[in-house]
Amino acid sequence: MDTKPQTAPADRSYTEFIPNVEWARGETSDDILIHLPGFKRDQVKVQIDSHGTLRTSGERPLDGKRWSRFWKDFRLADNCSVNDIRAKFEDEMLQVHVPKMVVGGNEALPRPADAKEPQSEEEATDKQETEADKSMDQKKAAQPASPKKMTAHNGGDRGGGMSSIYMGLSQARKTLLMNVAVAILVLFVLGLYLKYKLTKDETS
Repeated sequence: MDTKPQTAPADRSYTEFIPNVEWARGETSDDILIHLPGFKRDQVKVQIDSHGTLRTSGERPLDGKRWSRFWKDFRLADNCSVNDIRAKFEDEMLQVHVPKMVVGGNEALPRPADAKEPQSEEEATDKQETEADKSMDQKKAAQPASPKKMTAHNGGDRGGGMSSIYMGLSQARKTLLMNVAVAILVLFVLGLYLKYKLTKDETS
């Protein structure tokens, strides 16, 4: 925000100067660059009031009773480290360095070796949900597989569902089914062979 300076001396007439201001923003600090052509270091002031306002001002003589002045205020952010603010004036430019307070950065305070990592509420909820899912998976694994449920969850065997049922059975049941299928196939072939043999004997 911009405010007016205090009342000027009666023997001076002022020309208001509006400087060009640039912001160089970063993750850990911001820099305010104020271009002040014609000004000198001792003609510029930087102040911070108790309300968190950074005030920059200055005035310089032009000719006779004519003076040039500027007045520019900046509202500091809540995460600004006020005690570390630095200002310098070089080559007709005022540069104000405004560091930020870093919360939860890479540099952590030493902790006991057995201390647990702090968790946010969201992380704790995610962990509880993960543990609950694991518990449900263990309960499902302990229960006998249901052919209908296996077919519904797998969804890959849309044709008949036999492969899904087969996948849900244990290894022992798979082996038993295989043996039964082989035995039935052998008996079927043997029956065909005997039928063929009997038919051949009758015709001869």
